[in-house]
Amino acid sequence: IVECAPRNTNKKHYGLMYKIFYYIYKIYKKVIFKNDALIDYARNKYIPYYYMKNSGDILLQRWIKEKQADLIVIYSMSQLLKENIFSIPKYGAINLHTAYLPKYRGPNPLFWIYYNNDSEAGVTVHYVDKGEDTGDIIYQEKCDIPSGIRSQELLDLIVGEIGIKILLKAIKDIPNSPRVKQPMLSTTSRARNIADTEHLNIVKWHEWEIERIWHFLRGTELWLNAFDQPSGFYKGQRWTILGFEKCDTKNFSISKIYKEKHKTFIACKDGKIFLTVKFDFKKAVLNLIG
Repeated sequence: IVECAPRNTNKKHYGLMYKIFYYIYKIYKKVIFKNDALIDYARNKYIPYYYMKNSGDILLQRWIKEKQADLIVIYSMSQLLKENIFSIPKYGAINLHTAYLPKYRGPNPLFWIYYNNDSEAGVTVHYVDKGEDTGDIIYQEKCDIPSGIRSQELLDLIVGEIGIKILLKAIKDIPNSPRVKQPMLSTTSRARNIADTEHLNIVKWHEWEIERIWHFLRGTELWLNAFDQPSGFYKGQRWTILGFEKCDTKNFSISKIYKEKHKTFIACKDGKIFLTVKFDFKKAVLNLIG
């Protein structure tokens, strides 16, 4: 198992308060979640483990060669694997991508699927080459996107139900699996990550209908800061998007949060999207150390 370091690995603060709450959080994880870390899983199963900070690292290259890997299987890496690594195994490397290639090549396909209000999602298993999600396609499938489905539920569908199935089939069929070349150009723009400065302006509040906004916010509620997040006691927590109601909102400012009759909502041009907040200890600790 090779675990890829997150993109913000080098951006953490290492002051005294960070260290204190970091260890509190580690204890909390051990007590509540037991062995939820990938390294713990690997140790318990006696599986060799490597923590990758650089996708072309010479030490990683040596490690892969020592293990005499026949095939590299990739899912959800924050870096593109370099040729000196993916060319080592006898059968190369394959990747599970959460889009129906060649659509949505890049690191964040689900965001743009929600943003573009697509009615279909997909998943692809493909060979890895020097490009970004441009290698030959082995297997892929499409599925419908239910309105209002949250990103984790959509991932459970396209990865847990469909993706794992076709990934295992691809592994079983190596080296005789099909190889379908992709077109050079994608029908969509690169599925890039959005910058922090884009969050507040990403929703077209005065153009989109409420159902589209509701669907988009449900899909991105875990991380997108498209409107003000909880403050006070709940600072560091996130809103959970509930249902919506079409109604007259001329007395409210669009994209602002209100509380009325014990219900919290964000105003849209044609209705209200209801919100709630649930206290999460992990988020509270991360807010304190951040």
